[in-house]
Amino acid sequence: MPSNALSSVKEQSLQKLSHYGPVTSLKIFKSSLILAGYGPILKVYSVDKASNTTKLIFQKQVFGRNKIHSIAVSDEGKILVCGGRSFAVLKVDEEHCKLQVGSERAINEWIVSCAFLNETTALILNSHNTVYKIDVSQWDTEDQHFSLLEEVHCNEKSILYSGSIRILGNGDVYVAAGTVMNGVIIWNYHTKQILHNLTDHEGSIFGVKIDRNGKYVVSCSDDRSIKLYDLETAQLLATGWGHGSRIWNLDFFLQMDADVKIMSAGEDCTLRFWQYNQQESSLDQLELIENAHLGKHIWSSDIDDETLGLCVSGGADGKIRVHDLQNRGTLLSYSLVEISKQTGLTFQKNEIIKQYCELEVQTLFLTSHGQFFAMKANDSSFVKVTIPETLSKEFNNFGIMHGFKQSNSAIVCTRTGALLKIAFADEQEPSFEWIIESSSPNKVTNFLSYKGETSTYMFTDCPNPQIPFTFHILDHRLKIQKTLTLAQPERTFTSTFMHIDETNNWLFLGSRHATIAIYDLNSNSNANISLQVSAVFRKMCPGDTITSISFIEGNHNEATLLVTVRDGIYMYVKFSRVEDQEEFKFTILQENKLSKGFLEGAMIKDGSLIVYGFKSSHFYIWNETKQVEITNELCGGAHRKWELITYDEEADIDYKFIYINKSSLFFKTFKGRFTDANYGIINEGTHGREIRDIAISPVAYDDGNRLLLTASEDTTVRLSSVDTNGIITTYWCMNNHVSGMQKIAFINEEYAGSTAANEEFIIWKLSKLQASKVPVITEFARLPPSSDIPDLRIMDFTTIESTEGDIIVAAVYSDSSIKLWYLNTNTAQFVPLVEDRYTTCCILNVNFIKVKGQVLLVTGTTDGNVTIWDALECFLSTTDNTVTKLGPMLVKQQLHQSGVKALAIQYNDNDIHIFTGGDDNALVVSKLILSSNEVILEPISFVESAASSTITSISLVSTNKIFVTSVDQIIRLWTFNGEDLECDAATYTTVSDTGCSDAFSGTTNGTSLLFVGGAGLSVWK
Repeated sequence: MPSNALSSVKEQSLQKLSHYGPVTSLKIFKSSLILAGYGPILKVYSVDKASNTTKLIFQKQVFGRNKIHSIAVSDEGKILVCGGRSFAVLKVDEEHCKLQVGSERAINEWIVSCAFLNETTALILNSHNTVYKIDVSQWDTEDQHFSLLEEVHCNEKSILYSGSIRILGNGDVYVAAGTVMNGVIIWNYHTKQILHNLTDHEGSIFGVKIDRNGKYVVSCSDDRSIKLYDLETAQLLATGWGHGSRIWNLDFFLQMDADVKIMSAGEDCTLRFWQYNQQESSLDQLELIENAHLGKHIWSSDIDDETLGLCVSGGADGKIRVHDLQNRGTLLSYSLVEISKQTGLTFQKNEIIKQYCELEVQTLFLTSHGQFFAMKANDSSFVKVTIPETLSKEFNNFGIMHGFKQSNSAIVCTRTGALLKIAFADEQEPSFEWIIESSSPNKVTNFLSYKGETSTYMFTDCPNPQIPFTFHILDHRLKIQKTLTLAQPERTFTSTFMHIDETNNWLFLGSRHATIAIYDLNSNSNANISLQVSAVFRKMCPGDTITSISFIEGNHNEATLLVTVRDGIYMYVKFSRVEDQEEFKFTILQENKLSKGFLEGAMIKDGSLIVYGFKSSHFYIWNETKQVEITNELCGGAHRKWELITYDEEADIDYKFIYINKSSLFFKTFKGRFTDANYGIINEGTHGREIRDIAISPVAYDDGNRLLLTASEDTTVRLSSVDTNGIITTYWCMNNHVSGMQKIAFINEEYAGSTAANEEFIIWKLSKLQASKVPVITEFARLPPSSDIPDLRIMDFTTIESTEGDIIVAAVYSDSSIKLWYLNTNTAQFVPLVEDRYTTCCILNVNFIKVKGQVLLVTGTTDGNVTIWDALECFLSTTDNTVTKLGPMLVKQQLHQSGVKALAIQYNDNDIHIFTGGDDNALVVSKLILSSNEVILEPISFVESAASSTITSISLVSTNKIFVTSVDQIIRLWTFNGEDLECDAATYTTVSDTGCSDAFSGTTNGTSLLFVGGAGLSVWK
């Protein structure tokens, strides 16, 4: 049957559960509603200003296929949505969370923009610079009648790329038309006269707006510039530069007299805020939100022009994100001259601030010449901390200080390892007490501290490898309880970070070259003998200095820690020791490398992994779990003294970043209105680029959820979970690949594999954290490329597990190569077994068939053939360490006119069926007949026009149902009765570039979930 005729099948048997895709339009209405065009779906969010929260109150697919590209709202809350050639009128009943939706209507041109002239009349600007005046007064009547009142144009029907309609308070209506050929045409709707033709841009105009007062015009283009004009004179007032690529959207905001401000967003995923500097005739960048979205493109954005309360952005990654503009933090700066005037201290010419720490009611500072001063928390004033001259000399040119809020005290370490306690009590002068006095000639190079639940710990080291480390255990009043000496682990060990596991009484020391040393503090039987190191793990990962170690979970003889390395690597590492044995071992559960620059530390907050560090001249705080930047600060880079302080939920601020730049002291505080667990994300997204493949875990977990792996053109692999309602929760975004992805698949519950260009092939290992049950993933093995400059793409792979628990891997290449390896799961090593070749064409698919004592290898290729090889001998020689050829070619049969783009194998009782889909739009079912002396592939069902374009993926749903996707964005569910194929359901998916799918059955309610990937991701049942 012609399955592309949607009316002939039952669409209701396919029900959409969720959709993630590019956000194509956004509109803020009266600071209380956010309207989002999510493809053809309109989502409505309410904003609660009292609690600073947002919630989805309604969503509905208003267009059959076209995406919503433009939204207009009338004063009374009537909504006009447009996209493609379609438009519809709606109204939100916020009180009852209802959405009245009018019928979808269409015009005969592409719609560029829309606006309400009044409550009964809408204006629609099309791509030929013509405005349709439409009567929408009957939109909610039974016949939902719309009438075209007038077509208005200016006799200049240029092809438009963008445009907007501005209705002023005095009744004037202006049309700003952005043409394909670098011109901006401004014309009057009422007089039909062209006012200006602005031609200062080079390239197509992607956005143009007139301000609400009718004084200015702003435009953006693919020349990466923003240009501001005077509307009356057409004079170019200023040009703004800063975007790294095309600018898609802009708008005016909070305009007061000559104070002109502009918001812009574009392909580089940055939001930028500008102000017109009339004196300098320039657009000055006020603020930059650098990583507002992932991948490429912020397709849509809007800003609250009434109160400057918020800005909202939507990207190709599917995220909708609210940005607070009222309180994005404060920046205070103080020069040494200002501090000197307040404190009365005299600073020498070469004297600088060396150390600082935050206490309960003040921040304490130490200079390079041994002077102390404090800043009061209540009024940000500086006061001198008077210290005896004899003590001040101890800290001339050296002093390392740590603060302890619980006792409102600081400990300062001298060059010789002596520890001075400075305690503050109310408004009194601080007291000074030596808690460790030292006359040692050995020079201390580092002083580390750690506050535990039961004790406070301090550590000093010396560069001489013969001199032991010194380790102090104190109570929370900072009284010494015990002092130990620790033998240095090795000659080149430089301590950088310390962590104490109080459950097991283990000391972890981080060092350079990604090295960690462990001391068992329980084993100190003789106080006169230095405690020996229990374990040293060198080069745990490729990288430099260990910058932080923090606790994740643990129990007796086991601790899982979060470790960061300055090069950008973070790891979840499980350290363990067998009872009554000395030997420690470690397992990396999660390892990833950020591409953001230097990584200085990490923490778990609100269930998310928060990392921070420096990129170029900026300091950043990044939510790795949510994949959003929390804040950044232009501070001059990492080569300075700095401190990040994190506060709890009840504090007035979330973070305080203290740093020194150009001899001045800076305090940057951050507290956003939407910095809850979602950090302003009101709609979760997926990848920022096209999804190339999807894989669902073979088993469900206790909660019924399954793991979901997606591989994208942005080279990342995402690990998520999906529940039975199709809601996806993302945990990790892995950056191990550097080339565009091709294939991803689960091997079993514990392992998965992914392939890409440049012969990249990675085996992943999956596990779960015990306490939180969060899934984690790490690179387990990587296949070495065949040459120093690999240029082949690994198109597909398949696996079979051996009886020893190891894995046989087969991969096919774009140059027609076929290779097999034996993967040892104990050593993570690939042992080559087979190198063979099909012909010279690209192999697209590969599968193993293991049945009746035979092992067959099945391939689908670009010449339309399905080929079957005997691979049994390869399995019998896995320990020979010899590379052989495949066994004889048993079948070579052309099933399609051109490429076999999709191939799936189904086992049903004693029958084996192979389903194939190709570039020829055909769907074929073939039966594999096995006998003792031959193998036959017999086509038994052939649907010539199974789709109107290339079939891209086939997924098995059950023993007799298959799920098929194609480039025409129609997804189809087929039933195979043993002889014929019948299309049960066919429906349109809003996911464009449809290229991959997966499915699983056996949910708690007995339904099957179907996944479709491309430029977005949708889940069906």
